[in-house]
Amino acid sequence: MDLDDTNILLRVHAEGPAAEDGRLPLAELARIAAGLQLTLERVALALTGKDPRGRRPRDIVEAVRLDFVGFGRGSVILDVARPGHSEADELLAESLQVLEQGVAAVQQGGALPALFTPTVINGLRELAGGVNAGNLTSISFGRPHGRGFVIDSAFRDGLRRVATQDAAGSEATVVGRLQMGDFSPSALRCRIDTYAGSVLADFDADLRDAVLDAMDQVVMAAGSAELQPDGSTVRLLHLTSIERLPSAPMSPLATLRRQQGISPVGEIEELLGPETDEDFGPFIEAINSARHGDE
Repeated sequence: MDLDDTNILLRVHAEGPAAEDGRLPLAELARIAAGLQLTLERVALALTGKDPRGRRPRDIVEAVRLDFVGFGRGSVILDVARPGHSEADELLAESLQVLEQGVAAVQQGGALPALFTPTVINGLRELAGGVNAGNLTSISFGRPHGRGFVIDSAFRDGLRRVATQDAAGSEATVVGRLQMGDFSPSALRCRIDTYAGSVLADFDADLRDAVLDAMDQVVMAAGSAELQPDGSTVRLLHLTSIERLPSAPMSPLATLRRQQGISPVGEIEELLGPETDEDFGPFIEAINSARHGDE
């Protein structure tokens, strides 16, 4: 089927070890489809001036809705089409054009379109999350009447630079215990528990092994921070490096008991201190004085 087939709006071409022999894990298929659909919805919301937070208006969701209509073997090819034709197709065409322009700007290091909001950028980060040497090396999106775009390692690195520039002046380093890792390609997130609270962090595939090795360890993590409105609390940390820190060794109770010369109690009397009236008498007098001082 040629790319100019009028029934096909987009042709998605996935390449890499995960797409060998014309196969593709369902998790990757779901990640690509959901990432594309969600990003288009966010671009459409920006085009119409709608708030990207909260429930998305049904008319916007339907206007940019895409359907999976075909699967090609080889290095996997997915065919995507509109469920029908309507006046709303104009919004979908505009959204695809903005997406193509923004991806090209990221690749070329240029200024992003004004409609490339933080939510759109975060959506593209998730879409590019599964791109690595051991999974998918590239995901190409081609269409008959557009330039198309490619999500690959170069785009992922360019997107990281964009995020760093946008977060200029908000580089952050946190120290805490690394907890709650999600290592699925579509997520790649973790939580770092510090003395001041928990910090959510995301990371790219090239840091996956380092984060996995540091789980449940005290770490020093650095990256660009998205701050809360108060300007001092980190909402999300985009990790660029992580380092395990030395911590005090954990010893079993039996070892600690032996090291400190503690033995089991044989008689309850052993828990009593030496008998003395030197401090007890004045203490009782002070109590009685406090009780009857107002009488």
